[in-house]
Amino acid sequence: MENNFVSRGRSISGLKAHLVLTTKYRRKVLNASMIDRLHEIFKALLDKWDCKIVEFNGERDHIHLLLQYHPEIHLSKVN
Repeated sequence: MENNFVSRGRSISGLKAHLVLTTKYRRKVLNASMIDRLHEIFKALLDKWDCKIVEFNGERDHIHLLLQYHPEIHLSKVN
């Protein structure tokens, strides 16, 4: 396994968050083009906040997003 750490100033961190987004009532409404578009949107958003997508995948009723971030960033403020 690769050690991808984020280094800034005098700190080194390896914080990751796993986000799972589901459709209402787990209805199977997502298709491949929607999942690809969501990946583009998340990548643009996380680049803005200086975060990195470690892994992204999805199925017809949910999306998994694993992201790496720096401790300065409050996950509740990422929007």
